[in-house]
Amino acid sequence: MSDPILPWDLTIKLRQQAEQQLKTGSTQLNAVFTASTDALSALFRLSSEANTASDGLKLLHELQTYQVELDLQMEQLQHNESDANHQLACYRQFFDLSPIGCIIINLNGIITDCNAAAAGLFAHLTNDQTGQLCGISMQSLVTANCQPMLSASLARVQRSQQNATLIVTAVTGSGNSADPCNLRLTISLSPDQKAILLMLADDASEHRLAADEL
Repeated sequence: MSDPILPWDLTIKLRQQAEQQLKTGSTQLNAVFTASTDALSALFRLSSEANTASDGLKLLHELQTYQVELDLQMEQLQHNESDANHQLACYRQFFDLSPIGCIIINLNGIITDCNAAAAGLFAHLTNDQTGQLCGISMQSLVTANCQPMLSASLARVQRSQQNATLIVTAVTGSGNSADPCNLRLTISLSPDQKAILLMLADDASEHRLAADEL
């Protein structure tokens, strides 16, 4: 049986495993996958007549094998889902706890996710370091003279699917007398080409990272 969800070689392996379990009698059929009344009636009719009995037995064996194979595929898919959820949780933790600011934007430049380090870089704008950047445009976080350069870099990354790095100046907020903050942006396109990851570091964070490495 071919299943697009599972690799072909794994499907063949599961079929062989199902046949082996039926041969040795070591399997228990899952009640979720049961033959319909019509299918069982057809098998009974075939097995009741001498000239079709062998065909009935073959169909019965195929049905049993198919049922066991479905059970094994379900177990494999549940195992794959568990592994995927574990990996997702790990990557989510790495994202949230990274000392480098990370921002995810959609292809229209709207922020869809960010970690605490990124939110902290713009806390003076949001008065909140818990993710209030989500839903706003990435362009709004950099000064007007840096916006064309950022737009060009984002478009180039989408077009070439190659990472890009640039220096931009973050906005300081109205009435903020602090010196402008320069940020180093590393821009990457997601594998499915539906989102863009930006890693941000200011001079202070780069110095802290360098000190930690010493």
